Amino acid sequence: MLSKLLGSLHISVIIVVVLIAIVAVGGLIYQTNNHKNEAKGDTKQKVLKIGATGTSFPTAYKSKGKLVGFDVDVINAAAKKAGYKVQWVTGEFDGLLGQLDNNKLDTVANDVAITPERKAKYKFSNIYNKEETTVAVNKDSDYNTLNDLEGKTIAGASASNNTKNLQDYNSKIKFKLYDARDVTFQALLAGHVDGVVNTRNNLEALIKAKNYPWKVVKGSAATVNIALPFRKDDSESAKILKKLNPAINKLKEDGTLKKLSEKYFGYDATADLK
Repeated sequence: MLSKLLGSLHISVIIVVVLIAIVAVGGLIYQTNNHKNEAKGDTKQKVLKIGATGTSFPTAYKSKGKLVGFDVDVINAAAKKAGYKVQWVTGEFDGLLGQLDNNKLDTVANDVAITPERKAKYKFSNIYNKEETTVAVNKDSDYNTLNDLEGKTIAGASASNNTKNLQDYNSKIKFKLYDARDVTFQALLAGHVDGVVNTRNNLEALIKAKNYPWKVVKGSAATVNIALPFRKDDSESAKILKKLNPAINKLKEDGTLKKLSEKYFGYDATADLK
């Protein structure tokens, strides 16, 4: 009787040990597979959805069907260093900012100046360009400085910070506003206005590339910093900035920003970046 009882107890112990072993092995297999899946997920390259107009020469425009430009090349290079792929989305500038606000874009890379209004709304990346607001006029005109333009009519894009900068700089300058930046250039070419306001970088590059019969006047209405806007109080945006900011710094350190600036603007506009 006792031997039978001991035999049954022995068998029960063996069963319990086997069950514990099965559970332990199962847990180990689960953890191993889970770690593999996590590692696989970590190595999967994430995609940034970035907006640009595709018409903003020389910062974000299309050449032979491909989106190129200073901002485009800078962000592509920074994203690559940060481990991201980029999906570009083109549209009107105001509409792109609206898509950013509605979580349809991660950011906008299109010569976006850091203004007090935008700084209150967005969290900006590290600065990757610096620009001066000024005016281009016909080469054979008598206008040589911004102050020469008092009482004259200047074409400006209605949503552009450059237009506002010039308005704030000299209230005696008259303005003719247009919805699109390219239309402002056509207004000067057609003789409808006395000048067009934009950044010195863009105007100098435009004159050189398009052979426009213009000159850029002396003086600047304002100096603005260019960066990428992100949604404030957004955890995903914070993660992106944590990776993207060091990448932008590296582009400055390794000379990439200088090289791209000279390529698109004809000179190093990034020399004074802090």
